[in-house]
Amino acid sequence: MDKSIRTIVFDVGMVLIDFCWDSCCRTLGFSEDVIQTFDERMIHSDTWERLDEGTITTEDAVTEFISRMPQYEKQVRMFWRKPELFVREYEYAAPMIAALKEKGYPVFLLSNYPYDMYRLHWPSFLFYPMVDGYVVSALERIKKPDPAIYQLLCERYGLKAQECLFVDDRQENVDAAIGVGMQAIRFTDYNSLIKKLQLEEAVQERRNNG
Repeated sequence: MDKSIRTIVFDVGMVLIDFCWDSCCRTLGFSEDVIQTFDERMIHSDTWERLDEGTITTEDAVTEFISRMPQYEKQVRMFWRKPELFVREYEYAAPMIAALKEKGYPVFLLSNYPYDMYRLHWPSFLFYPMVDGYVVSALERIKKPDPAIYQLLCERYGLKAQECLFVDDRQENVDAAIGVGMQAIRFTDYNSLIKKLQLEEAVQERRNNG
């Protein structure tokens, strides 16, 4: 790893956890037609963007989703009664962060995440108690890739952007981090990531030891 890097900053969704909303749907017995409609009219909607921004409540968002999919009102309500099933922590996440901490790297989180889900999900993540700080979009009413959210993280925790390595699965968020002076890499898969972080042996040892 570049010797100028002093701090590691992770995105959460699809880097440390799987946003497995479609698996939730299948667990609830929904058809593929329902899942496809959810994908188009809920998951990739401006309403979900506002959930990330913290500018709409979950209750109001559900009302909007039902208005967009009135034929699936029952399924929408069932889905939102099971938010604990929306995500699953990757088994490598906690060992990877623990290995970074052992090597002396402070670790921070910078995530677009809806408020109610943040409050429900994050305390259950094994890696959560290990991190040194975080910025969540819905708490700040601002989200990636707005440069201001990266700057907020640095200002709040006294970080130097040029000493931070940011890891995110979306290229636009990686580009924005680079734009504020951070070093950044796009997450594609776990093996590539730990190779770039030079953590292969350390993480494998921790996973072997449980």
